[in-house]
Amino acid sequence: MKTVTLLTPLILNNLNPKEREYVLYDAGCDGLAIRIQPGGAKSWVCWIRTQGKTHRVTLGNFDSMPLDAARRAYLRGQGHEAKPLPHPGKNTVTFGELATKFMSAKRGVYKADTLYCLRVYLDTQLLLVFGRKPVNRITTPDIASWFFDYSARRAGGANQALGHFTTILNWGKAEGLIPHDMPNPASPVRINRRAARGRLLNTDQLRALATVLDTPTSQQREAADAIRLILLTGCRSGEILRLRWNEVKKDKLKLARTKTGPRDVNLSDAAIAAFEKLRLTRSSAFVFPSKTDNAKPRTSITGAWITMRRRAGLPNDIRLHDLRHTYASHAIMSGETLSMTGKLLGHKSIKSTERYAHLDAAFLEKAADVVSQKVAALLG
Repeated sequence: MKTVTLLTPLILNNLNPKEREYVLYDAGCDGLAIRIQPGGAKSWVCWIRTQGKTHRVTLGNFDSMPLDAARRAYLRGQGHEAKPLPHPGKNTVTFGELATKFMSAKRGVYKADTLYCLRVYLDTQLLLVFGRKPVNRITTPDIASWFFDYSARRAGGANQALGHFTTILNWGKAEGLIPHDMPNPASPVRINRRAARGRLLNTDQLRALATVLDTPTSQQREAADAIRLILLTGCRSGEILRLRWNEVKKDKLKLARTKTGPRDVNLSDAAIAAFEKLRLTRSSAFVFPSKTDNAKPRTSITGAWITMRRRAGLPNDIRLHDLRHTYASHAIMSGETLSMTGKLLGHKSIKSTERYAHLDAAFLEKAADVVSQKVAALLG
């Protein structure tokens, strides 16, 4: 049976030999594998089928061929780079030109939030790498090199960007802007498997964080206020940071732009009090204006979060987004259903909410005691 995993430099460097040789298949490049021999030698391999027989082919030694190079070598060997271009002597439109036409065509068709997210991926990734290249000159190795590099930093983001690339390319074919028979260079690249992520701050950790939020430095005061509001509302960090005062109503937030579209967020007494306190010291249209331009919102509090996380003694792998996980988990522990918790978070699907349903060990222990007592009573 195949053993498939998303190979990374960390995993590869920690592979140990066994009594018999074994093979790990790369989930990031279907068909590529690393072979580990009993003596410790590692090599990149793949299999080809000729005349009805399957043969193993060694692409290179692990010590002299990094992961990205092995993936590119495998893709070249599969012939993806060698596919004939529809018009080898004539360039088509550049990817940047195609993306501009696509965005213009979808304005008014796609929701504003969808266009905004797409624009972010174009501006920060796709246009930077492929914007000036004629579409029919973008090869699979080009895509693979960019994709695997981006995946090392943001696996989910790489998947999203790759999907946007294909969407734009298919639209261009349908509109007759590029040849219909032109192969999609992204097709051979396998997307990253989505790993379950998310941590819950338990009761003790929340108390430790609260102490830090109550005693911020002058430079971290606004970030501390934003973090507190994320915990009190369950909003995404971006929703809080780009929040405008005209979206803050008496007892709710009327968010004009979120990942799932406009939505209302009901405010607790504590959240209302926090906003009232902030309103006394604000002159910008934004609740958290940029430090350099009062007319723009603040874009990040990651640096402050890392500092405050360290001061609170929290594990390094707890992300800012895990505060949203914590809100959801405590909603469930307080008796709310998954459906209701999903509505609080603005989810369209209950499956999205299920990923946030982490529970505090102390809560589980208490629940187990209650259930055990009820069962014991029934047993007489």
